[in-house]
Amino acid sequence: MSSDAPIETLVDELKTDYHRSQFESLFKRKTAHLSGPEKLKLRMQITELAKPALGVVDLRKKIPAEVEPYTFQGRTHYFDLTARKIFEEGLRAYKGVFTNDTKAKILALKAHHQKLAEHKAQEQEEQDSALDNFVAGYEYKRSEERVNLVTAVKMELADGQRLNAMTVDVSHSGLQLKLPFEQQLTGLKHARVTLYFCGFSDDFTFDSNTGYEYRVVGVKNRDTCLYLRLKRFDESSDDDLSQLLSDIVSKSRRRYKINVEHVAQQVIARGHENYWFNAIQALPILLSNNSSTFAVIRTAANQTLLNSWQQHQGDLLAELLEQTWVQTSVSVLRDSRKETRRQVTFFRISLPVNKVWREYLLPLQALQTDKSLMATLSALRAAGYGTRCYQLTITHSNEKQLIYAELNPIRTPLWQNKTDEKPDLSRLQDYRSKGAEKLNFKRLSDESSAKHQIFPHVLSNALFLYKRGVEWKPELAGLMSLTEGLPTLFNETEFWLANGDRILGGRRLSSHIRQKLRQLSDGNEFSSRILILRVSSALQKEAVMGRDIGEYESFEEAAEYIRFLNDNSNFVAVLISAQPCANRFPEELSESLSYIHRYLPHRAKELEHNFSQLQAVMTLTDVTQTLIDLSELTVPS
Repeated sequence: MSSDAPIETLVDELKTDYHRSQFESLFKRKTAHLSGPEKLKLRMQITELAKPALGVVDLRKKIPAEVEPYTFQGRTHYFDLTARKIFEEGLRAYKGVFTNDTKAKILALKAHHQKLAEHKAQEQEEQDSALDNFVAGYEYKRSEERVNLVTAVKMELADGQRLNAMTVDVSHSGLQLKLPFEQQLTGLKHARVTLYFCGFSDDFTFDSNTGYEYRVVGVKNRDTCLYLRLKRFDESSDDDLSQLLSDIVSKSRRRYKINVEHVAQQVIARGHENYWFNAIQALPILLSNNSSTFAVIRTAANQTLLNSWQQHQGDLLAELLEQTWVQTSVSVLRDSRKETRRQVTFFRISLPVNKVWREYLLPLQALQTDKSLMATLSALRAAGYGTRCYQLTITHSNEKQLIYAELNPIRTPLWQNKTDEKPDLSRLQDYRSKGAEKLNFKRLSDESSAKHQIFPHVLSNALFLYKRGVEWKPELAGLMSLTEGLPTLFNETEFWLANGDRILGGRRLSSHIRQKLRQLSDGNEFSSRILILRVSSALQKEAVMGRDIGEYESFEEAAEYIRFLNDNSNFVAVLISAQPCANRFPEELSESLSYIHRYLPHRAKELEHNFSQLQAVMTLTDVTQTLIDLSELTVPS
């Protein structure tokens, strides 16, 4: 507690007695223990607060509330209900005097309203900058016809609260509702609600007192309204509502038969997946269960990585997949009830021995358990030999009986190799490549087939950058369908879509990365980088602080920061690669665009214009656990 705290306490006790006749005796008794200067300071503060206020308080156009005139002692103030309550409480406390203290409290109310208005404007700005999105590999097909129909309904929540809403469109099994925005309603996704169709009773023979159960499957905030997408809880029911909706859809078929928005969503998803495919720098790998042949998919951006794995040993990728520590993860995925993912981190060492290249595949868990291997790795680095780190991310589809994996190089700052020890290759003997025994390797050259197989299982997200003035700004996100086994932050859709700068490390770092991408000359590649994103809440607002791991002089320095974040903060590490793209509409989607143009020409032109502004694709892969595990290797034993 500060030294002024006792003084402040006395100020609060004595200020309302200033206009009483016994104030002097009360002041003398209460301040007997104070020194002369302290008494003087206390009296000055009380006098200033209790002094009659000058002028009037006018809150018109200052606060977002209804303001009314209030006349007191010949002066007219303008208060809302809260300010009026503060004013009248002040008169009672100060014996009918309008004091500086009361005026300050009213003006503080004005400042509070201004802060709320600024916060609301900031939220609206963030909402305006929120990214659109699509789910990779999702078909965006409609299983039933949807009718644009506006009618009044009442929605009852689980706690019994009833809200008025209007339908936007209806189908046999679902509908969309529109209602005024309330912050508490944004968390309704997956909630079970009861709807009463009071509007139907005005136009049809229908009992509006009967409730029908729905589940909220989507929530979207647009302008000042909230849009809820709901699905019928019991779709098989043949009740009055089902029969009425069937009649409405049947009679309205001619008028509402063509609704092309789902076709537009297909065009957006498939069109952007074309550019996303060409920007994939990882090696996508496909292996059917019980098959002896796996496919590696070549893209426009991963040819260098693919060549490096075939440079000295053509079946090295096949041998990688045969490793026991890879097969263990595959077995876990096959036994999992939900589709999830596993990550395997390892080092690949290529050494020329007697004019013959030898390959070694060293898993991270071996380095964690055998410290002598870490010493050998350090000695190899000190001798100038390359030791490259990789992350293999694997998932398994029970439905398709398919293993899908992505192989990414993990580029970190240089490790400090403080050792005079000579490399002892005998320690690496158990990890030396001996050639694949069972698996055969092939390249998947059919691009359309590759896309069809990749995107339902893709293990990264994407940001699409559009030209806006002289800037390239992220305005669309492609999200992988997988949600299990991901870090909480990387899996939060709201974090991804709230603002394109957040996932790129905040405004400063995001601007720097986009500028580097924009300045690429023909033939040059964007160097992939790893961002460490730390999320904190300051002043009730989520803030993102990002650092490029390449800013550190050594990996040991970066590792110390990673360990600190892992112990104290909510953070995620993201591997970012990027590729400029041709800003033209994909020819294979021309037929779909023509179909949209036939019924909604303005929508078709909007889609075509957006593709003409597309400049680049960024792929973002989670490497959080890999960075945490690597950082633990630097801890002194």
